[in-house]
Amino acid sequence: NIPVTTTLMGIGCFPETHPLSLKWLGMHGTYYANRAVNEADLLLAFGVRFDDRVTGKISEFAKHGTIVHIDIDYAEFDKNKHVHLPILSDVKYAITRLNAIIRKEGRARKEFPAWKKDIASWKKAQPLKFVDHHDKIAPQLVIKKLCEMTKGEAIIATGVGQHQMWAGQFYDFDKPRTFLTSGGLGTMGFGYPCALGAK
Repeated sequence: NIPVTTTLMGIGCFPETHPLSLKWLGMHGTYYANRAVNEADLLLAFGVRFDDRVTGKISEFAKHGTIVHIDIDYAEFDKNKHVHLPILSDVKYAITRLNAIIRKEGRARKEFPAWKKDIASWKKAQPLKFVDHHDKIAPQLVIKKLCEMTKGEAIIATGVGQHQMWAGQFYDFDKPRTFLTSGGLGTMGFGYPCALGAK
């Protein structure tokens, strides 16, 4: 019952059509994901590196919450953002162990109705949107239609640039490894050989 947001490179690891999905955060992410992270009492950060595209001004990022950071790379702890509880582990192993401990202790699942209500109001007030000029085809509309036509089941490869952000925003990815993008490490033209590899 915990809302989930991802980074650009984590898109698809949690179904974006799930009611608890906030899509992704950061400078090109959703308003509601960013607000939730910055107002949360507890941030569970699994396999992330807190780069500047996600955090913005690092001193202001999630400054009110306790941060638990699970990562397989020790060098990521406190590299960009101080965390309160670093856990050196493979994420899958750590979550499996954590769930086993919770089950063994018989802890009841909490609902957080007020928190979910706040997030729902932010989603309603600030959805992902674009200007529809009616006499021109908006690229975001093309991506939304592609998602509808493929029922969200296509593997999407992108190059580098604005279309990369629009694809991440307006296509709903429900499965891992269906959004193939270079993140911040690629060059223009990355999408074509990536698509060949996916095919």
